[in-house]
Amino acid sequence: MGKYAMLIVLGLFASTAALKLQANRFTGQSVSNYANKHDKYSVRNITNGGAMMALNALTVDVEETQGANNISLYGGSYSYNIERQPQDATLGVTDVRVTCIGNYNSLNDTVIVLLTRPSFSRFAYFTNYEGNIWFGTGDTLFGPVHTNTYFRMSGYPVFWGKVTSHQVYNSSNPYRKYYSGPTVPEFNGGTEWGVPKLTMPTSIPQDLIDAAQNGGIYINNRYAWVEFQADGTVKIASKNSSSNPPQSAYTTYNLSSTNGVIYVHYGSSPYVKVKGTVNGMVTLGTKGRIRVTDNLVYADDPKTNPNSDDMIGMVAAKDIIVYNNHHDQDRTIVGSIMTLNTSSSYTRNFYVDRYNKDRYGDLHLYGGLIQRNRGAVGLMGSPTSRKGYMKDYHWDSRLQHMTPPHFPMLFVLRKIAWWD
Repeated sequence: MGKYAMLIVLGLFASTAALKLQANRFTGQSVSNYANKHDKYSVRNITNGGAMMALNALTVDVEETQGANNISLYGGSYSYNIERQPQDATLGVTDVRVTCIGNYNSLNDTVIVLLTRPSFSRFAYFTNYEGNIWFGTGDTLFGPVHTNTYFRMSGYPVFWGKVTSHQVYNSSNPYRKYYSGPTVPEFNGGTEWGVPKLTMPTSIPQDLIDAAQNGGIYINNRYAWVEFQADGTVKIASKNSSSNPPQSAYTTYNLSSTNGVIYVHYGSSPYVKVKGTVNGMVTLGTKGRIRVTDNLVYADDPKTNPNSDDMIGMVAAKDIIVYNNHHDQDRTIVGSIMTLNTSSSYTRNFYVDRYNKDRYGDLHLYGGLIQRNRGAVGLMGSPTSRKGYMKDYHWDSRLQHMTPPHFPMLFVLRKIAWWD
């Protein structure tokens, strides 16, 4: 019995020692696992924190280019860089990429954030200030519609895209109703009132001017005549007097041999007259005014071919005017149209010449209209007494993913993806 008892006691000691060793091993492994997890969580938090610091810098200034190097955070450090198309040609013209690398206890982690700076061209209709102009019966708009003030509505206008405004008319009505008669706007794309203000630029962006001077077409005369041709060329004449130039004064440019930017600069008030058939990607900008003197259309109509790569943007520091109108005749204008006129006393921006003098047909606008102050296209009335044009505005849905070259962009960034 003593021998068996001894064996039992020895077995118990061995088992206890083994269990103790195993417990110590598990304890050490648990501590090690905890430390590893702590380090991984720490380096992840540091990296995400660094990425957020980069996004904060871009919130303050959407054109920020300065990165950061070895910034201390939570016992570790982070570095980040900000890249755009000049640094990486694979990025889109509106894309911004933030790459942040965090470090903690010899562990590294990386976060990549892809953002885009949306272009104003994404809007079907945008105003900074609506003024005393009303949407009325017969007005039909497609695509996103926004104002930084509030809308005025009369009768039965129809909106097929989402309608938003920064302000509301009063606590009961987000838009102002006309003084008499029914006001029943039709919002088929939904509404949102009281959204954040979307600030407009106050002058032609410098990158557009730089693009015209470096690979584009830069005109330094007071008057310019721009005629787009269906074969992908554009004929341009310019001089300092307003008399129409002879055909021999025109120079022909191949759009595909340029970066697509045409800019007219002269003093404070150059005039640009434009018409024709656009074949290619182009933005026409000026420090002054643009007059659309006839139909402006695409060689490859995106309404029948959604894969068309023809697109134009027009940007004027002052006004864009629908000119040379004829009684009861329609006018067709394509492209994203943007006016920046900041004058408090002259606020017509995009408007129809003699809109209150004669009755025209329908104004077919296919693209988008962005203006600081809303200009007049016509005056309401009966079919026989109304003046100007009736609006037929259609949004070019390609503007969801296409932008005219160097078209002005919003002062905000939108996150596309976050990889960690």
